[in-house]
Amino acid sequence: MAILSIMISCKKTSYVAVFDKTPQERVADQINLVSTTLTGASNGWIATLPTLAGGGYSFYVNFDNQQNVTMYGDLNDVSAGTAAKSNYRVKQDIGIELIFDTYNYISMLDDPNSAIFGGTSKVGFSSDIEFTYDHSTPDSIIFVGKKYRQPFKLVKATAAQKTAYEAAGLKTGIDKFKNYFVTNQFPYVEINSGSSTLKVALSPNITNALTTGKRLDMTGVLADGTTVISKNQKYAFTLNGADILNGGLVWQGITFIKIAWKDATTLALYDSTGKEYIVKNNPQPILNINLLWGTKYNALRGAYKTINPGTTAKGAAILNYYYNNLTPAFVGFSFNYGHITLTWNRVNQRFLFDGRCTQSGPSETAGWVTNITYNYTVNADGSYKFTVLSPASGGYVANVMTELDKFLKNNDVLFDYYSENGIVYGKMSSVQDPTIVMTYALQ
Repeated sequence: MAILSIMISCKKTSYVAVFDKTPQERVADQINLVSTTLTGASNGWIATLPTLAGGGYSFYVNFDNQQNVTMYGDLNDVSAGTAAKSNYRVKQDIGIELIFDTYNYISMLDDPNSAIFGGTSKVGFSSDIEFTYDHSTPDSIIFVGKKYRQPFKLVKATAAQKTAYEAAGLKTGIDKFKNYFVTNQFPYVEINSGSSTLKVALSPNITNALTTGKRLDMTGVLADGTTVISKNQKYAFTLNGADILNGGLVWQGITFIKIAWKDATTLALYDSTGKEYIVKNNPQPILNINLLWGTKYNALRGAYKTINPGTTAKGAAILNYYYNNLTPAFVGFSFNYGHITLTWNRVNQRFLFDGRCTQSGPSETAGWVTNITYNYTVNADGSYKFTVLSPASGGYVANVMTELDKFLKNNDVLFDYYSENGIVYGKMSSVQDPTIVMTYALQ
């Protein structure tokens, strides 16, 4: 009994509580940690945010201790060159949260009104304005979007970077980057693969298009001459180029993390080890477009009443026959929108012509589709000969698909690129009549 009494006595006096503060005190400490970290960066922060549905974006943000934040962003010319001020809060929810509770450039990515920035109804770009604290390092703090779970990463800015942002340096950097790819229309880098040196085409989409914008594409043909590898990743503009988000773009085992200016006129791609790949330009596309059907590109898209650059008068007449005749006189009903999609099925050697019409404006799913299916063969000169496998069926627009259908059946058709103002289109032309040219968005 005496021994047991001593043991119990020792256990009581040596006990140390697991927590030396109440839950409320610990939460207050966490809020204080996040708040003081945000406001303690005297030169502000450089932040990146990929969106779930769209591309990637960057911001310069500077927090004060009165819950005000000053911000620049790479969304457009205004956001890149003009400071916006809004409010923020740090509070407890499931974790410690950073909330932007008045409208700012980050809010634009969440805006459900497509007229504001091109997002979709109700969800915008599927991006957050509330972020949960994840962790921090001596020079960074990382949050995760509360709903869409995208990483919001902030890295401390230097005094020089702060000065540059405040002098509209982000807009200057974006303009320089865009102009490079307007001037150098067919850029590529060289990558060593065994005993071979591969030329890999770079294609940064510099638009804010929801499904394609702010992505960097890398496409190359392997040493066998036939295997096409195409990868893409979201990016965000920086003062000196662009950062590739989501851990980088992985192409054949190499992780590329940024594009930056090596000097005033030389642009380079950098991998995660710091290795440099100089961006070069070719007079023509380095990859034959016919190698890319079904790999990088699956379809050609003609948007409603859109005549793309490079289309000739005869080509425009064929397209406009479809766009301008979605009326009761031609199709029996009145439609206010219709687009053309030409889709490749390389496995079965099929080519599909889909005509969509709607009475509710632009939509990828609403309305009705009329379809024509063709077989094809490839001629010695690389042109295609199309023959109808299944005539027009379904939907309502067979009568306005006739001109493009005639073109496909009555011509040997060549496919190539057409590039203007930094945008690459798919070009379709006739061997028999070279004055018939139509250009489409590549999908």
